[in-house]
Amino acid sequence: MRIGYLSLKERQEGEYVQYMAKEASKLGYEFVQFTPFSIQPSTEDIVGWKYIPETEQWEKTSFEIPNFIYDRCFYSPNVKSKQAKPIVDWLKKRKDITFLGYGLPGKWETYQAISTDESLSPYIPKTKKLLHLAVFFEELRKSRRLVIKPIHGSRGINIYFVTLNAYSISVSTQKQKEVIETVYETRDEFFEWLQPIVESKGYVYQSYLDLKTKSHEAFDLRILLQKNEKGNWDTVGKGIRVGQPNSIISNLSGGSNVQPFDEWIKQFNQRTALILQEDIETICNQLPLVLEKNFLPLFEIGLDLGIDSNQAVWILDINSKPGRKVLLQSDPSIQHKLYSAPIQYCLHLQSKSKNERSEIK
Repeated sequence: MRIGYLSLKERQEGEYVQYMAKEASKLGYEFVQFTPFSIQPSTEDIVGWKYIPETEQWEKTSFEIPNFIYDRCFYSPNVKSKQAKPIVDWLKKRKDITFLGYGLPGKWETYQAISTDESLSPYIPKTKKLLHLAVFFEELRKSRRLVIKPIHGSRGINIYFVTLNAYSISVSTQKQKEVIETVYETRDEFFEWLQPIVESKGYVYQSYLDLKTKSHEAFDLRILLQKNEKGNWDTVGKGIRVGQPNSIISNLSGGSNVQPFDEWIKQFNQRTALILQEDIETICNQLPLVLEKNFLPLFEIGLDLGIDSNQAVWILDINSKPGRKVLLQSDPSIQHKLYSAPIQYCLHLQSKSKNERSEIK
């Protein structure tokens, strides 16, 4: 059996891939790395990197398309992503290949899928697609504060916090560790800034949520869900991301610190802590089922939850290709379980027939 790690950049996520390759080799499986552009159109062979167990090194060589593919392609609006996506879609349609997970669509499609579920809907902020200047402004006039998010975004990039003041409109965003605020004195000036965003049809907007610590730092809860060697969903770990003072997002790229969830929850009394944990457990149990009911099978989910000043829990973001830094910083002891999980899940997939694999949820 050949297991392939697929990425847009060669030799991505080095330590993680090295660990998986060693785990695969212990079981007698071949492990390779490649990009969508490594596939030769005429032969469908791949020129990529193969792990050599004897030397624990990588050799650039030619091999056939793997039986199982772990897709870690992170797409952006650039030309390279646009060229790669049709190739990956072609691979996903092949009957002789099994992907560990098939990914999720953008935030809007995902929101529509989960918002119809009765057990999840109480945890979802009111969300609308940004399509009309006047409609957005009317919502802003009513609520005074809204958040604009890209449908295909990550790492807190291009998130805008919009506030309607008495005589102006302010827009705040964060780039790395710097918060940038722009004040528009008139509605026309604000519309001039907003127009290209509306025309792109690539954004949603949500109600503003007060997701700050008592010290006024942005924070959220990152949870990693993965399928185990039996094909069942596990909650692998939880970590709290706390932003820098005066930050408006809590992503690691913005300089956030990480706290173990078990330590963070101790600030609440027993009753409040129990209610929070019950809400979180409900989301973790139900979310994968709803997603796989509406979309193709998944292997892992990065779930970002917000907890507001009234201790209400909110689903902020769902990612089918999550990072692992927050979990490892909050609990380094889970590294082996986390890093070996893709190989263990491959074993589960291999035990199923091809027809069963295509139906795995």
